[in-house]
Amino acid sequence: MAMQRRTFLGLGAAGALGVGASLLGSGQALADPAPAEPFAVGVRRYDWWRGSRQLTTYVYYPATGSPGGNPINNAPVADGVFPVYNYTHGFGSSPQGSEFFIRPLAAAGFIVPAPHFEYGGAGDVYSGEPSRDVSEIITQTLELNSSGPFAGHIDTGIGVGVSGHSLGGMTTHGLLTAWPDSRIISANPQSCVDMGDPASSITAKVVFVHGDNDDLTGYDSARQAYNEMTWPKAFLTFLGGSHTSFWGDDRFPNTVIEWARWSMYGDTAARDRLPQAAAGSDTRWEAQLGDEPPDDPTGVFRLSAQHSGKYADIDAISTSPGAALIQWPATGRDNQAFEFVEAGDDYYRIKARHSGLCLQVANNNNGADITQESESDSASQQWSITDHGGSVSLINRASGRAMDVWEYSTEDGARISQYEYTGNDNQRFVRQAV
Repeated sequence: MAMQRRTFLGLGAAGALGVGASLLGSGQALADPAPAEPFAVGVRRYDWWRGSRQLTTYVYYPATGSPGGNPINNAPVADGVFPVYNYTHGFGSSPQGSEFFIRPLAAAGFIVPAPHFEYGGAGDVYSGEPSRDVSEIITQTLELNSSGPFAGHIDTGIGVGVSGHSLGGMTTHGLLTAWPDSRIISANPQSCVDMGDPASSITAKVVFVHGDNDDLTGYDSARQAYNEMTWPKAFLTFLGGSHTSFWGDDRFPNTVIEWARWSMYGDTAARDRLPQAAAGSDTRWEAQLGDEPPDDPTGVFRLSAQHSGKYADIDAISTSPGAALIQWPATGRDNQAFEFVEAGDDYYRIKARHSGLCLQVANNNNGADITQESESDSASQQWSITDHGGSVSLINRASGRAMDVWEYSTEDGARISQYEYTGNDNQRFVRQAV
C-alpha cells in the first residue's frame, strides 16, 4: 500500500508547545491565538492573605529570553496577554517540586499561580479551606493585571483554569463541586478522589489523570467523579500506574497542555492532537468532547483509534472507489470525517465526508480490507455500534467482525481492516463530533 505523502502536525516531546494555528480554522478564540512557539519561564513570589491564612504563591509565567532551562526569578514578562491556569501541589510537595508540570504549562503561554500549602492531612482539604484559598489566589493573580510587572499581560475576561495533584487534585475537584468557583472554564484533577456532586454553576471542560493502581487516592473514586461530570470531559488512565508513576512521562504534561490550549485558547488543532498526545500501550484515553452527549448516533465524526491516538483516514485523500482506510495523525481534512447514516435495524452506513463513498469490507474473512465504495444496500456497508463509554467498536453486519487497526500497529499509514471482535483498544475508536 502506498504511503501518503503529505505534511502533518507531529507531537514530539515539545509538540504540545509548538503549534498554534488550527488546521480546522481558528474557531472561537477564547484568548489570543495560541502561541506558536514556547517561551522562557519566569517566576515571582507573592505573600497574599485570606483573613488569617497566609497564601504564599509562586506565579510562573511566559518570560522574555530563550526557551528552556529553569524558571528565572523576576524575569520580564513576555509580550502578549495570557490566561491563568492554577496548579496546586499535593501533600509534602511544593511548587518547586512540581516544576516538571508547571514549567511546560507556563512555557506554553499560561500564567500559573502555584500556592505552597502546608497540609495537615486530608482533613484540611475536606474542610474546603484550600479550595477557598485557591479562589482567593486566582482573584489576587487576576488583579496583578492592573499594575506592576504583569500589567496588561493577564487575560481577565475569559475565565480561568485549575489543576492539581493528590490533595491538590482534591482541592481542584472541590472547586468544581462543594466549593465552586464559577470563573473556572478548564480543570485538570490529577490522582484525586470524588469531592462531591458537580456544581450547577460550573461549565468547565475537565480532564482527569490517574493511575489505575493508585493505593493512595482510589481510582474508582476518580472514575465516579468523572462519570458525574457533564461534557466536555476526558480521562487519561496510566494502566498499572501508581499515585505518582506518571510524573516522568511526557504524555502527562503534553496531554494537559493540549487540553489547556483547546479549552483556554480555543485551539481546535490541540483538541484533535489529544488522542495522540495520550496514546500508548500502557495508557487509556477516553474523551467525550462534544457540547452534548451524542445520544443520536448519526452525525459527522472523526474516529480516533484508542491504542494509537491516530485517525481513521481515506488514504491519500482519494475520492475514488477502492481507496483504503488507514490510520494517520490528525489533519482536520474531510477525508478524516465520516457521516453515520441510518441503515435500519440499528445499523449505520459510514460515509467519507470528502467523497460521499461508504466504508465497506472486501469479504467476511479476518484481515479483509476496508475501502470506500459507492453506496449500496449491501450488508458489507452496514455497521453496528458497540458503546464502551467514551469509545465505540464498529461491527460489520455481513461478517460480524470489528473494524480493527491491523496487528495493533501505531505506525502512520497502518491499514484498518476487520478482525474477530476482541474489544481490544485497536478495535475501539473515540468519536469526535464535527
